[in-house]
Amino acid sequence: MARSASALVAGFLLVLALLTLDLAQGQQPFPPTDPSDADALHAVFRQWRLEGEAAAEDPCMKRVWSGSFEINASIDCNCPAFSWAFNRCRITGLNVTGYRNITEIPLALFNLTELVSLDLSNNNLNGLIPPEVGNLSKLETWHFNNNNLSGSFPRESSLLRNLKSLWIFDNNVEGLIPEFIQNLTSLTDLRIYGTKLQGPIPKKFSNLTNLEVLMLGDLGGNHSYFDVIGEWANLSTLSLRKCGLTGQLPNTPPNLPKLTYLDLTSNNLSGSLRLLLPYKNSSFIYIGENSFSERLPPEIVQQNVSLDVSYNRFVNGSLPTVVAGQKWPINYIGTSVDASGTVNSEILTILNCLRMKGCNGSSVTTGADHATFAINCGGKQIDYSDQMPTVFSEDLTDLGGAGFYVNTTSHWVTSHVGSDPFNKSAGIVNIDNILDSDMPELYKTARTSTSSLRYYVVGLANGRYTVKLFFAEIVITDGPGRRLFDIDIQNQNIRKDFDITKEAGGSRKGTNITQEVSVNNSILEIHLYWSGRGTCCIPYKGAYGPLVSAIKVARSQDPTISPPRAPSSDSARQDEKRRGIVAGIAALCIAAAVISSSVVYLWWKWVSLVKRPMA
Repeated sequence: MARSASALVAGFLLVLALLTLDLAQGQQPFPPTDPSDADALHAVFRQWRLEGEAAAEDPCMKRVWSGSFEINASIDCNCPAFSWAFNRCRITGLNVTGYRNITEIPLALFNLTELVSLDLSNNNLNGLIPPEVGNLSKLETWHFNNNNLSGSFPRESSLLRNLKSLWIFDNNVEGLIPEFIQNLTSLTDLRIYGTKLQGPIPKKFSNLTNLEVLMLGDLGGNHSYFDVIGEWANLSTLSLRKCGLTGQLPNTPPNLPKLTYLDLTSNNLSGSLRLLLPYKNSSFIYIGENSFSERLPPEIVQQNVSLDVSYNRFVNGSLPTVVAGQKWPINYIGTSVDASGTVNSEILTILNCLRMKGCNGSSVTTGADHATFAINCGGKQIDYSDQMPTVFSEDLTDLGGAGFYVNTTSHWVTSHVGSDPFNKSAGIVNIDNILDSDMPELYKTARTSTSSLRYYVVGLANGRYTVKLFFAEIVITDGPGRRLFDIDIQNQNIRKDFDITKEAGGSRKGTNITQEVSVNNSILEIHLYWSGRGTCCIPYKGAYGPLVSAIKVARSQDPTISPPRAPSSDSARQDEKRRGIVAGIAALCIAAAVISSSVVYLWWKWVSLVKRPMA
């Protein structure tokens, strides 16, 4: 035993001596990077032109090449505690984001087989997802959102059984939603939207019992049904916007006790809203643009719940009474909900116009003095004197996560729906200075939304109008962030993936869109909305979706319709001749009728005289 104790002491002294030697030589108390990992990382960074003078450095010694939030190039390593000759650090995390010049995925990357986390989001990667991704079987986090990757998922992706977080959004990947995802039972965070993927959602998604965040959207293809939702005890965010969901909600909806955010917008769900009462304690409930019906349950209308039921035309009932000076955080435009107890008669008249998709002549008319109409979105009233003096009306009402505002003077409405699940979204934004604009004050403020923003002008005379939309990117002013959204006017798309910065030639610069439209039901509708494209979180979470600085609408003359020409002197004489001929024919016809009547009358009298003596 004495010999064993002596050996133990000798071993301890040797460890202490080696550690002391390392420290005396000024070395870190951990070993160098594994040669295979170092070679792979150097090859990847050389292709991406990220190394520069650091090419000779040990990766796990350096770790960070660029460490800002917007642009990041860094690694994580798993290293033994002490620098033993036979121990090596292994690269377990690779984070390269925000480099718009990075367009390819080097195959050497897939030699980093100890990776647990891989974040390649917000670059400019294009082409197919390499099948070699199956080599990274230890991955728990795989984010490649906000790129230009295309094609379908390689079947080797199904080998990534340890995934916990998978972000795919804002890419051009296509095909059906991969079936293998339903087998990734460790997933806690899944986000797939803004792609070309097709439904249906695999039925066994309900097996993903560890989900905390599920965000699917913008799916084409076949219908899906609500039974893909399971009994997910930890789920807090459920967004199934525009997923082709159809049919009624189940009579016993899934139990989601931690749900705080529910978005079922733009589907074809039907049935009673009472089936949503189990989720009434969520902070956000968005179910607009569906086919729900029956009475709006008063229990679901609460001051601390942003609620959207808009464009469910068969939803009826009435709003609960509200304390004076307050209003419910609800958007019910396009429904049959009776709001007479919560708004005045002027507002009610305008809302009824929107519900009926038209106004009769006596209810709401803007009149000739409203031939030009303008709004300073998100800002105070501004007067501009140009060729036609214009007053841009104030638009400063905070609409929260869901709501609308009615201007009863000029008869316009702004309607908003949307909030980021992870950060309170600002509906009105502003900046101190604007570049290169002759109307700078107009571009310093804007109204924005993470989902849907509508403006209506109600009671217009039918005819042609010129719509001018004003934009300036005043939020994403630096870095690699991109705002993309769609624009419809009168239910016709005029811009897809509209990029303000690209259109204006930079941020904080004004740009305009001008569009000629027709009004034939007294209502003009401008709709700006998000389709899952663009970055989500630069410079902060929720910096995405439509943004508009101002709107101007003016009555226009259709250039394709010309006034009738004045008749020439020759044609006038011919017209007079024709009118004379017609008048002569008419006179002859009248004379003939009079003569015929006289003959008939005389014949009748003669017959009467002849018959009288015979009687």
